[in-house]
Amino acid sequence: MAIPYPHFNFIASASMETGLSPVSPSPVLLTQDELKKIAAYKAVEYVESGMVIGLGTGSTDKHAVDRIGELLRQGKLKNIIGIPTWNMTHEQALSLGIPLSDLDSYPIIDFQLTEPMKLIRISI
Repeated sequence: MAIPYPHFNFIASASMETGLSPVSPSPVLLTQDELKKIAAYKAVEYVESGMVIGLGTGSTDKHAVDRIGELLRQGKLKNIIGIPTWNMTHEQALSLGIPLSDLDSYPIIDFQLTEPMKLIRISI
């Protein structure tokens, strides 16, 4: 299912030069998975270096784990500890180089990324 997403891309300078009115913004149709990826990437913006984060099990969480792995590779995040909630998330995080642990070792989680990508601040 595709969901319309407003896309405000019109060329004002060209319309001024030609005397024509600006092109009407046309909606871009995004799939549910694309919207989930946007939500996941937005949520990961709140993750900071040094945090212990809970890694959830949903389809949106998969995008968040991918993004965390990408940011670690780029050096934009450092010293992250992930606590996976599912075997598949565990395997995905390991494949992306995300350091993992468990709640016995880290009983306090700084952020929990959960479906449908709610951010819950647990500690400071």
